[in-house]
Amino acid sequence: MERIREFTHSDKNFISIDFSGIHLINGFCGIIEQVEMIIKKYPKKSVYTITNINNTTFDSKIIAIFVDYLNFNKPYVIKGAIIGIDGIKKIMATNAMELSQRSNLLFCFSEEEAVNLLLDNS
Repeated sequence: MERIREFTHSDKNFISIDFSGIHLINGFCGIIEQVEMIIKKYPKKSVYTITNINNTTFDSKIIAIFVDYLNFNKPYVIKGAIIGIDGIKKIMATNAMELSQRSNLLFCFSEEEAVNLLLDNS
């Protein structure tokens, strides 16, 4: 299964990251390492991200990893969208956004909605 996908829409660069169904810290770390290698090739403030966290499990260690990841990609990302936020995940995501001082993330239900919202809010 392809977990990271780069694409262009309306002349804008997107990176789609699929964490769906991952429940172990090693799975998150492996994908984040790959994404960081990809995102570094983009100029600052030049890419939109779509992150799918449907059916994932979070704990304090994974939240800390996400905060580090959000801090790493902050210079490169114009705006990002997260798919699969519900209940406790929304509280955890909001906490991670506050810890990384990120206000440019949107919550969505699908990749199509994410692309449209990101383009509308840029």
